[in-house]
Order: sequence, then C-alpha cells, then structure tokens
Amino acid sequence: MLKDWTKFEISFFIIGTILTVAVTIIFKSIWVEMASTLLYFWTAILQAKGKYICYIFGILCASFYAYVSYINLYYGEVILEVCCTIPLMVAGLINWLRHQDDTDTVIVKEITKKELTIVLLSQILLFIIVYYLLKAFNTNNLIPSTLSVLASVVATYLNARRCEYGFISFIINDLILIVLWGIPVVNGDLTLIPVLLCPVLLLIGDIYGVYNWKRIKIRQSAINV
Repeated sequence: MLKDWTKFEISFFIIGTILTVAVTIIFKSIWVEMASTLLYFWTAILQAKGKYICYIFGILCASFYAYVSYINLYYGEVILEVCCTIPLMVAGLINWLRHQDDTDTVIVKEITKKELTIVLLSQILLFIIVYYLLKAFNTNNLIPSTLSVLASVVATYLNARRCEYGFISFIINDLILIVLWGIPVVNGDLTLIPVLLCPVLLLIGDIYGVYNWKRIKIRQSAINV
C-alpha cells in the first residue's frame, strides 16, 4: 500500500498516528475516541492518495464517530454518519472500484455545472430540515452541528463522484468540526482532545488532497492525450 507514497505522506502518516496515541494516553481518553480519530485520519490520507481502501477505513470510522457523537449529545453527527455518510461511502467504494487507472488510483472526474448547482441548491432545503430535526433532539451547538451535516454531505457526495471539489467541502467541514469539538474542550473536557485533534489532522490532509488530486488529474489527462 505504501509503495507509491512520498516522504511527506509517510512522515505525515507516522507523526499523526503517534500524536493521536500520545494525546489519548496523556489526557486519559477512551479507546473509541482514539480509534475514531486514527481511522478518520487514515481515511483522509488515503482519499488524498485516491486509493479505494479509504472507504473501508471510512465506513469503520464513521461507526466509531457516530458512537462518540451520541455520548456527547451531538445528534446531528449521529444522523449524518448513519443516514448519509455510511451509505454514500458504500456507493463511493463501488464507484471508485469501477474507475481505477493503471496505478490503482481513482480516475478523477469532472462533474457538470448543472449537477454541482443542483447539489449546492439542495443544501438550502436540507439546512431547514436538519436544523429543525436537530432542534427537536435538543442537540448541543445547533448551528455548527447543522452546518457540519451540510458540509459533510456535500463533501462525501462529491468525493464519491470522484470530483476534486469534494476536498474543498471537506476543508469547510474540518473548520466547523474544530469549532464544534473545541467548545467542550475549552469548557474543560480535556478527554475530548483526541477528537478535536481529528479535524486538525484532517484539515492538513484535505489541503494536501486538493494539491495531490490536481497532480493526479494532470497525470491522467496526459496519459489520455
């Protein structure tokens, strides 16, 4: 799996993994929080690499993250993972497996402006539905939770469609999650620091994903020409 990784990718993978384990031990967090962070971190790196195995890790980490969100009363995150993220990841896995180049890397696809417009406009209706649904559940930090659902749905959909714009949505979601999990940490719950570390690592990985998918796209375009 590591045969075509750069030094930066390998270093980032090792440092992020060690940092997550160390923070979990230092702040005496529960193992499921560490597992959730590690799996999401590994998923982000593999997505940036365009490797379909990212969805295997993604489905596992979505399950862990849903549990962590549930015990912290972030019902929006639970609904997101169970109803949106996991089904989209299954669809993405199937789509990526059907579209691989000779290096076992996903073939990057351009989606039409019409499809992108429909996806973005649909978020207005989704915001209304999700907002009042989460409000009914007395979800903590309602606005950030709602925005996180929207950003993650768009990101996961575009990524499953093999579109590079998915990483832009992931970056937006990472920033929202930093706020979402930063609030309880600032309020004194230091055991959630590994969970807060997750979107910080994801932010770095997704920024790299924007860069690396442009490289993949250029290489694949050159081959097709």
